Amino acid sequence: MATVNSLQVVNDIIANDGYYEGDRNEMRVVKIVRYNNQFNGGIAYGLIYDGEPLDRYHNAAACHNPETIWEAR
Repeated sequence: MATVNSLQVVNDIIANDGYYEGDRNEMRVVKIVRYNNQFNGGIAYGLIYDGEPLDRYHNAAACHNPETIWEAR
């Protein structure tokens, strides 16, 4: 499970079908969830990698208003 605050990073991962640009040797992101963090309400993006529970951000107390914005096909 990883969290990023950069929409540009999220857009790059989506554009590269779940991989960081130029790095298809790494684990693939299979789902991205946008949520408000509990600390300041700011927007954050949860990256769920292949093999991780797909609902982990939807069940996390620190993640408010989670919304799936991308899933791998």
